Amino acid sequence: MFKKNILIAAFLGLFLCHVSLAYGQETGLVPGTDRTCEVNGVVYDAAYCGNYEINDFVVLAINISKWILGMVGSLALIMFVYGGILFLISSGGSEKISQAKKIILAAVIGLIIVFTSYLIIKFVMGTMGLTWSGKIAVPTLTPVTTVTE
Repeated sequence: MFKKNILIAAFLGLFLCHVSLAYGQETGLVPGTDRTCEVNGVVYDAAYCGNYEINDFVVLAINISKWILGMVGSLALIMFVYGGILFLISSGGSEKISQAKKIILAAVIGLIIVFTSYLIIKFVMGTMGLTWSGKIAVPTLTPVTTVTE
């Protein structure tokens, strides 16, 4: 039991150390760092001034949902690996094989839930006229050409 807890802690420690590398282009969960404000002649990021808009809360919710979906997807991958290893080392024992099948089935169900929630989020954002980054989706207009004879 003690070795299992150490192994779980080691996997989680390695996993959580590299979470920030996945979003290397973003500054963090809180949006709005590209705007500035001036207080007593000193220029600060908007994050320090409280200069936020309603759209920033939408972007915050999108960033949080991206992070959660990424974490759950990674955990599903870990469960696939764990179930596969358990299946390989079962040595023909029906109890261990059924436990490995249950773990793999639970990982598949988890991935189905993640993909479905991703599609729901994308659909709701699309109906509100937003892109995945939280920006307003501006349709491109093509000029109408008239044929003159």
